[in-house]
Amino acid sequence: MQPTSMTAGFLLSVLLCMPFSALAMQPLDDVDLSDIDARDGISVAFGSNAGIQADQISWVTDAGAAMPGQCSGGDTNRHACTLLSDLSLNGVGGPMQINADIDVGGDGSGNAHLALAVDWQPQRAVLGGLTFHTDAVNASSQSLGQFALQSQGSMQWGNRGGLFHAGGDFGRFKLQSSGDLIYRQGIAGAAELSFANIVFDAAFTNGAAAGHAPAAGRIALNNNGLEFSAPHADVELTFDLAFKQAPTDFDVAGRDHLIRFGWQGGLINALQRLGSGGFGYATYMDGPNTFQDFDGSQAGVRSEGIHLLSQWDFDTDFALILGEAAGNRTFIRFSDWRRFGNAPGPMFSFPVIFDVFQGGAGPAGLCAGSFTSGVPDQVSCVASGGEWLASDPPSSGDAAFGILLRDAHLHAYSSRVEVIDPLAGGTVTPINWGLVFTYGKLDADIFIRPQGRENGVAVATNDTGIRADITLLAQSPDAWRRANSNNPAVRATAGDGWRTNTHFLLADTAAPLGSGSTGVGFINGDIMYRARDLFLRVTDGDSAYPDLPGGLWLQSDSLAQYRFRGIFGGGDLADLSYAGITKVSLMDVNLQTNRFIFVVNPLPVDGTTGAAPIGFNGLLDFDGGSYITVGEVSSPQSQFFVRDVSGRIGWRDGSISIVSGQNTADGLPQLAIRNDLDIGQSAHFGGPAGQPLIGTVGFGTENFGRIAIPAGTWSSEVIMKIPN
Repeated sequence: MQPTSMTAGFLLSVLLCMPFSALAMQPLDDVDLSDIDARDGISVAFGSNAGIQADQISWVTDAGAAMPGQCSGGDTNRHACTLLSDLSLNGVGGPMQINADIDVGGDGSGNAHLALAVDWQPQRAVLGGLTFHTDAVNASSQSLGQFALQSQGSMQWGNRGGLFHAGGDFGRFKLQSSGDLIYRQGIAGAAELSFANIVFDAAFTNGAAAGHAPAAGRIALNNNGLEFSAPHADVELTFDLAFKQAPTDFDVAGRDHLIRFGWQGGLINALQRLGSGGFGYATYMDGPNTFQDFDGSQAGVRSEGIHLLSQWDFDTDFALILGEAAGNRTFIRFSDWRRFGNAPGPMFSFPVIFDVFQGGAGPAGLCAGSFTSGVPDQVSCVASGGEWLASDPPSSGDAAFGILLRDAHLHAYSSRVEVIDPLAGGTVTPINWGLVFTYGKLDADIFIRPQGRENGVAVATNDTGIRADITLLAQSPDAWRRANSNNPAVRATAGDGWRTNTHFLLADTAAPLGSGSTGVGFINGDIMYRARDLFLRVTDGDSAYPDLPGGLWLQSDSLAQYRFRGIFGGGDLADLSYAGITKVSLMDVNLQTNRFIFVVNPLPVDGTTGAAPIGFNGLLDFDGGSYITVGEVSSPQSQFFVRDVSGRIGWRDGSISIVSGQNTADGLPQLAIRNDLDIGQSAHFGGPAGQPLIGTVGFGTENFGRIAIPAGTWSSEVIMKIPN
């Protein structure tokens, strides 16, 4: 580590450890606390023309009796060092400059308060490498890639009795920041992916109805970890996903923008909790409270990883933003979020575990079955009539970073959609139309290795990049098994948990709930996704497929599987129980490939409409396990099917564009999806021709025969318009 870094760290440590008696005492009222200007306190400025550098930072977990600083020899199959290398912090357009003001005062009632205000000028933090060293694998010479965060902003923080005092909702917090996050898989000059024009603001407030004035929340260190919570908060996180094929060095100029994304507005009973402890290593025991839950607990000791819990309800002004990041920057705003069917608990919950796994120790899999919480083992899953999805943790001689989701959910939906064209100065607001996507019990096991993929090479040899194994399940517990039962009494219970299940519906929300507010789509469904050796690539192209453009690539030559099953039908959003919905059919769709490539790429702005389409291309080699079945609801065994599908399809020259009503002939906003679908030998993207598309067609237990499409191209254009 460079001396400048050690000096800054020493000064910061002295500042934070300074006794309160050394600081000016002055009463602070609510206005003072919300502004936190520390006029009578101590001001400290950190500045450097040369910046701060560190060669490496190591985070050691589960070291056991190993010597300090060692990265192997500790707790069996757990001991690991997470390595961050080549770190630097430098000013942008000037010296690095961080200003901090700290003040101590009272609230007039004998309660001491500590206030901290920090602001930072434009600066860039660079992480040159991120990897691990374990007993199984020493990946010190490899890396997930290089990252750069360019940022400027300010933070105001105050609390009774100290910055992390756990006595109640007495904390004040406000963060305002903007900048760019850039990622690349190589040295300077390699293609870069950017989270561009990031705005990240957060503050404790009194809620949307009261105007989001400053108010108190909780900032605490307690038995659960570090906790930020508040009855109301106002949050904005917006960014443009951008790509640059030939940058210089973390380049923010001349990028090709892809997608705009944002969360904006109020949150109710918002909680962010960061705690110590990762996955729970223990023998599974059947019984209450022994399933692996969000914090990793089983009937044993947890590892020294970390876990993060995020949960909240949506306030009346909250909106999700999706749209184009160039041209007119037209976007869709999903607002007026409602709780789904009076579902209990927070509308949104996202518990996640971060850990390092090796040597065959780790989560074995996920269960699509009757369990409404936790993760059972395979024996208990199958015994309950469930379907087991193996997660394949790193085996002997292998290791990976792990990201685990446990019992996450979204029990709310947007009931209003607006299409906004900022440059045209107009807003088109459809009448109470909504997109309903809820997910019930969401679990995932994601293993990430620092490994890249060479052009044209099926087996990765590059030492920089991201290779992932993913098992994900968003389910409606036990709904599918019951809906397919031969017993009508069992089928009648298939929608008992509809308020907390997974649904995807297009909804007319003009009428009040219970009197005609209807949705049509997939009800009480399960979504399953698996991928093995899936490479996330930021590349200018691949010599094996010269007709595919550069951009963000997802590529697997092993396995990529997407499966969805549920009831296709409709009903009143106030009652999606089995008896309350109109049931059209049972549908089970499984797309399973042994080669999968999907590319998101920039396209030119349309000079007529101002639209900036998002480009996409894809290649799928089906491995013979794909199928589509459509069954009768009253007789599930009566199914029309296309099974044993093999061969290739390719999406070519795809584009998705959003056009506001100001730029269409009929004044209606539209979403346009265009692409060519190449089949069999026609799907090649400049590489070897694909195999014919072949499948078996039948009904019930009868096979009608095999069908084949040797080659061909279908052109598709779908335009969806939203009436006023």
